[in-house]
Amino acid sequence: MKRRATVVERSQQHLVLEVEGFDFSVLDSLQEVLNEMDEVEYAGTSVIHPLFPKLRFVLRVKEGKDVVDVLAEGLRRLRARASEVVGLLSETLARAHAAKTR
Repeated sequence: MKRRATVVERSQQHLVLEVEGFDFSVLDSLQEVLNEMDEVEYAGTSVIHPLFPKLRFVLRVKEGKDVVDVLAEGLRRLRARASEVVGLLSETLARAHAAKTR
């Protein structure tokens, strides 16, 4: 399946994207990171229609903030969090493997 994102609406403080080819959980993780940020009023993901693999992602930021800058920071934080999880699980797996081979 082809993966792509299309800007549906954009203003200084509001962004709506249609995203294809990703599972809901991927955008849900981004939504969670964004909603933890002080600059964000709302971040949410919804399924456009259950028969079509399209998601709608909405981001609204506080006045005086730029939606693209906030999204970029959210993506940076999500990347860091994912990297942390990968590192933790890799270490755990290595320890489990080492214990098994003793």
